[in-house]
Amino acid sequence: MGEESVEKVGLIRLMSWLGLLTGGLYRLGISTRLALYRRGWLPVRRLPFPVISVGNLTVGGSGKTPHVALIAAYFKKKGIRVVVLSRGYGGEKSRSGAVIATDREIVGTVEEGGEEPYWLAEHLPGVPVIIGRNRYRSGMLAFERFQAQLAVLDDGYQHLALARDMNILLLPAHRPFGEGGLLPIGTLREPESQIKRADLLVITQAEMVPEENRPALQTRIQARRPQTPLFFSSHEPRSLWRFPGREPQPLSWLKDKRVLAFCGLARPESFAHSLRAAGAEVARLVPFRDHYGYREKDLRRLARQAEEAEAAAVVTTEKDALKLPDWLGGPPLFVLQIEVVLPDPEFWRRMDSVLPVFSVPSR
Repeated sequence: MGEESVEKVGLIRLMSWLGLLTGGLYRLGISTRLALYRRGWLPVRRLPFPVISVGNLTVGGSGKTPHVALIAAYFKKKGIRVVVLSRGYGGEKSRSGAVIATDREIVGTVEEGGEEPYWLAEHLPGVPVIIGRNRYRSGMLAFERFQAQLAVLDDGYQHLALARDMNILLLPAHRPFGEGGLLPIGTLREPESQIKRADLLVITQAEMVPEENRPALQTRIQARRPQTPLFFSSHEPRSLWRFPGREPQPLSWLKDKRVLAFCGLARPESFAHSLRAAGAEVARLVPFRDHYGYREKDLRRLARQAEEAEAAAVVTTEKDALKLPDWLGGPPLFVLQIEVVLPDPEFWRRMDSVLPVFSVPSR
């Protein structure tokens, strides 16, 4: 074995050892935190109205935010004064907290709240969206200022400091328990065993798994938690508009069109799948890291890649469009709107079961 090969083997062994060490420390930290909450040594505070939490076990890629939008819109339609509470990851005011949207208008910016809360504000007119690390404080603000009757907690599965009345755990269909084990080596935020905290399980992005494979997937998950109700949801393309002017384009325009797709998602392949479901031919998929901040040079490179791929258009997601500078030319840029569909009426009956536990606060 040459000297260079020996050095490479040594480096690999060192990285493996460091990975095991940091993974062990992470597991110890998670286990300690869970034990402190379980024994009541860390406080859990309750808001004066019900809380529905939507979250996952893995890092990104399960569609938390669109599921939050779906649930919040359902309760708003029923006349419930619902509010969305989010940490506001990546937002300038995540630490201090801020109102991104009131029950009348959007008052914050993408920079202040992060792209997910701002996306929620755009898609839930009339629903207050409040960010901040301290979700109890955000909830009390919602109660005092907007007379909130119910909160939907975005990415709340690990936020144990706030009591919830319904704990929904999302499991992506193609990798329900992530890959590679716990962080930092794998993608799990906490051990698989913590599925036990869930009141409802939702297998998301079911469209990524062939119909004939779904029963086996359901059996695999229910083997871990057979008594917890389990549902399927899917992501479906809904509309198309041109960037930056939001000029609507028929979704059918994508049929047989050769496109270059780009996105900053934890699971970019799901976006390519949605484009193919709309009839497009994905000539190339360009992934960026989650929450990526686009620059002009990125768009110039994308326009060049689209021309090289002989693409008729460039397509991205709504979340990515929130952080784009002006499109600099080349093939036209379109934004694909994707919605979550969860048709099982039993799921919505479970949502309704939360409502009787509170009395409607008077204005």
